[in-house]
Amino acid sequence: NDLMQLVGSQGVSSDKLDTGLEGHKVCWKISPAWHSEELADFMHSIDSLIISNRHPRVRHRSIHGQEPRWHIPSSLVNKDAVAPPGLPLNCYKDSWLACLLPSERKKLDAWANKWYNF
Repeated sequence: NDLMQLVGSQGVSSDKLDTGLEGHKVCWKISPAWHSEELADFMHSIDSLIISNRHPRVRHRSIHGQEPRWHIPSSLVNKDAVAPPGLPLNCYKDSWLACLLPSERKKLDAWANKWYNF
């Protein structure tokens, strides 16, 4: 997917590991401040796909390695996350774009006339 190449590793959410009420590990999902809702939902659907593909199919061996963490959505936001330049405009959150200086917005090089069809 071309969008995934443009977003790169800067598009993934960070996480905060915590201990839940019953002593179980909980991994809170922290979205980058620049993510639009559409991009966040798209990235979440990819996470779900990766997790579902890790489960062994009938008559197949299980996949070796550490199980992926189950991320719990949260209202936490990573304001320090650096946005990748050159994405379609609807990948960036409107309120985040509005706070940018004109010089920052120019460096972002967002495709003002291009929208990604999520």
